[in-house]
Order: sequence, then structure tokens, then C-alpha cells
Amino acid sequence: MQANIRHQVSPYLVFFIIYNSQVGVGILGFQRIIAAKAGYDAWIGVLLAGCLVQAFIWIAYKLLGKADGDIIDVHINLFGNFLGKFLSFFIIIYYWLASISVLLGFIEIVQVWMFPTIPSWILSIPLLLLMYYCVSGGFRTIVGMSFLSFVFPQILLIYLYIFPLKIAHFANLLPIMNHSFMEIMDSIKSSMYTLAGTEALLMYYPFIRDPKASKKFAHLGVLFTTLLYTVSSIVSFTFYSENQLKTTIWPELSLTKIIKLSFLERFEYLYISMYLIIVTSLLGLLFWCSSRGLKKIFCRKQKYTLLILCILSVVLSQFITETFKEMLDKMVTQMNLYIFYGYIPLLLLVFTFLKRGNQNG
Repeated sequence: MQANIRHQVSPYLVFFIIYNSQVGVGILGFQRIIAAKAGYDAWIGVLLAGCLVQAFIWIAYKLLGKADGDIIDVHINLFGNFLGKFLSFFIIIYYWLASISVLLGFIEIVQVWMFPTIPSWILSIPLLLLMYYCVSGGFRTIVGMSFLSFVFPQILLIYLYIFPLKIAHFANLLPIMNHSFMEIMDSIKSSMYTLAGTEALLMYYPFIRDPKASKKFAHLGVLFTTLLYTVSSIVSFTFYSENQLKTTIWPELSLTKIIKLSFLERFEYLYISMYLIIVTSLLGLLFWCSSRGLKKIFCRKQKYTLLILCILSVVLSQFITETFKEMLDKMVTQMNLYIFYGYIPLLLLVFTFLKRGNQNG
């Protein structure tokens, strides 16, 4: 069921929503993780992971187009009201857990790089208040934030990549394909957490005006972010040695230390502050998906479900340890792979088979 046209957005804006959903705090440190799996051949894994995301976009549009609604409508059409909402609840929980992972990741960066002694709640409460204000404005406000999160950080990324390339060692990438197939596959799996986010399409699909026309912009958005992550990994691989990369937690963020401007000494402060736009818009999108999902499942106003999720997020951010955070990131990665690259393709096959059977009957 499509949303009211007043709440829908133009097809071309899906490009910015896809960018917003995929580019988060993960880009700051994924290079070390994927290099641990496949060395400096890991950039190949990023490209292959991008191909998997493109396949998911195609599957999602096929599935949602057949149901003419979001993932909850798909489940209800197939399994009925009770079981359909029960299955949808797990996907909604994924959106919320993913938002917690993003929130904790950004808080950790701010505490390590800028304010080491500041408590987590002082950071989480203003951030969630800002996010709550954006989500309360509706989906069109979130899309506007997605556009801003694309425009401003790209200016900084130009600086961030030009400076290291001046002293890059491209010989680090040679010889190409020096790792086994299984190692490349491991790097693909590690890249999937960083490239995650496009699954939000399963919730905001009804809010796209002329969804068929938006499909090409969704694919272009994935292509852009895949190339962005590939360039980011190559820049890090040509700047750091493998031993350096093993001990550098946030390789891309550490690159900012070499940027010296006549009017700005600590470029990383500006970079992290600018990342507030990206994190806020990403949190807004994920919280919108989870709160809207709970609204449809439990038939409650979205402002109430959003408020409950915000309160739970603030409370959790105070008690989650570093070990639990690593477990959370791993769990989100596993849920992403199993639900969206295993269950959703299977759901498309079941939906197509059952609907065709009904038509024949």
C-alpha cells in the first residue's frame, strides 16, 4: 500500500537515501578488518560485495513491487496478520540493533579522538534528541538530511584522499590475486557490514513516488558507494604498510593527521564534527524504519514507538561494554547476511510461486 503522495519523495532522491544508508562510521575503520582477511587483495572483496548488494536491490524491488507495499505488507499477504507481523518483528529489531551499533561506534570515536573523559549519556542524549526532531518531521525531512549528508562530507573526502595519494606506494597492491578464494570470500563477508543499509528500502519503498523509475537511482547509489569504499580501501592500502594497518583502528580517520592547512591545524576535529551530519541522518533513517515498523505491528502512534526506542537506546549505551559491542557488531553482520541475502531471496520465490498458484486456481 503506497503512502499519501504528500509524504512521498521523487525517484532521483533514492540515490541520496542509498548513500545515507550505506555510508556511516564503518568507512572509518573497515580497511583494517578486511585486510586481516585477504591482505591487500581485500579491495577486490569490496567490489564483489557491492555486486551482492546490487543483486539485493533487484530482489527487493521485485518483491516489494509484487506486494505494492513494504516488507510488513509482504509478510501479511503471505502468512496472514499474526504470523506476518511476528516475522516482520525480527526485521524491525535488526533496524534498531543496527542503529545502536552506529550510535555506539560514533560515541566511541568522539571519546577516543576528542573528549576522552566525557560520559556516553552526554553524547547519546543530544544526538538522539536531534535525531528525534528529524524523524518527527516525517520521511521527507530524513531525505533532506540524506541529501545534506552527501553534499558536505564529499568536500572533505576530496582533501582526505588527495593528500595521502601524494606519498602513496601503489606497489603495496602487488601482486594482485595473491590470496586464496576463501580469503577473498572472508573479505566479502567482512565488507557486508560496512555496505549494509540498503535493506532500509524494505520499509521506505511505499514512500517513493513512481518506484519503478527510482530503481536505476538505487543501483547508481550502490555503485557510487561501492566505488567510494573501494577507493577508500585502496588509499589506505597504498598509504599504510600491512603491519601499520594491523594496529590502526580507524585507518581513514588517522589519515586526517597528515592534512595541515594554514588556517586549520587539527583537521580531524572538523572531519569528526562534519560526520555528525552523516550519523544523524543515518540514525534518523534506521530509527524511522524501526519506529514505523513497530507502529504498523502494534497499531500505536509512531511518536510513541520512537520515544520508547530512544529511551532504550540511551539506557543501553550506558551499560554496553567493549566486548558486548563487538558481539553486537558481529550479530548485526550475521543478521544482515541471513535475513537479507538468504531469507529475502527465498521469500521472493515463495511469494512468486504462491501468487502464481492463486492466479492459476
